[in-house]
Amino acid sequence: MSEPITEADQGKQIVGTDGESIGTVMKVDAGVVHVNLDSDLPESVKRRFDWGDEEDYTLQETEVESVTDDEVVVRSRASEE
Repeated sequence: MSEPITEADQGKQIVGTDGESIGTVMKVDAGVVHVNLDSDLPESVKRRFDWGDEEDYTLQETEVESVTDDEVVVRSRASEE
């Protein structure tokens, strides 16, 4: 990723590299993206990001593949293995 994710990206849709909607950027804090998950997000997607049943879902800035005017595209943690 060329540009770091910033507070200006709050509110953008988060999608996987396959285009699947994951949620929305709630907050960006020191390279950590706080995610509001889509209510109908399948458990299989949560597993790809190694998310259990915690209340605060986060992504590291290093997991962000790209940022467009409308979306934040992320790689799943499982795809890095």
